[in-house]
Amino acid sequence: MIKKLRTVAVDDDEYFLSSLLQLCKESPIVEVKDTFTDPTEFLKQAPELIFDLCLLDIQMPGIDGTTLAQVLNDKPVIFISGTDHKFRDAIDISPIDIVTKPIMKDRLYKAFQKAHELLVEKKEYELFNVAESRRKVNIRLVDIIFVSTDEIDPRNKQVWLKNGEKYTLMNCKMDLLTANSPSLIQVNKSQAVSLEAVHEVEYDLLTLKGITAEDGKPKQITLGMVYRAKFKERMFYNK
Repeated sequence: MIKKLRTVAVDDDEYFLSSLLQLCKESPIVEVKDTFTDPTEFLKQAPELIFDLCLLDIQMPGIDGTTLAQVLNDKPVIFISGTDHKFRDAIDISPIDIVTKPIMKDRLYKAFQKAHELLVEKKEYELFNVAESRRKVNIRLVDIIFVSTDEIDPRNKQVWLKNGEKYTLMNCKMDLLTANSPSLIQVNKSQAVSLEAVHEVEYDLLTLKGITAEDGKPKQITLGMVYRAKFKERMFYNK
């Protein structure tokens, strides 16, 4: 199954936004999760939204698309534009693409395909902010074997890598990690594990390999009831 890009669309023209949404529904590689006609409202909600790609109208009242793109923490953007006087500003931001109005379906889908190739098919690494440090670390997603929500600040996630390294990632959503790492699956409300790190399954208790507890024994975690069916399907039936 092709992984769809979770997408947010922002355009102050409600009629155009409705047309754009219809085109997106016909695409096999994008899925629009949220739409906004007010860029200010989008800006307020953006930190809580989970999305891979943003479709942004360049020319909007109040806050234009180029300004929004610069405050989205490097979220990938496809600009939609009915005017060319902001093209230079838009290009300087290095969007995935710029699609002009009126939108042609084939042209829009080419932009979607480009985004999919960049964000899904060839995505191996993610750049994360590390807690208690000003530096960022580039982590190979497939190397993450265990994720646990930080007890002090639930917005942060502690991750263990195959090579034994451990990091605390700032403002990182569990959904982001499980959606982008091919082997991670959430096992309870606060933890996710790579299937290859599971050594033993005994009802609702998972024993991990490559990670030790404070007593030096292999770490054990609980498999939550609401996650059990999906975990077992992935663990025992997926090839």
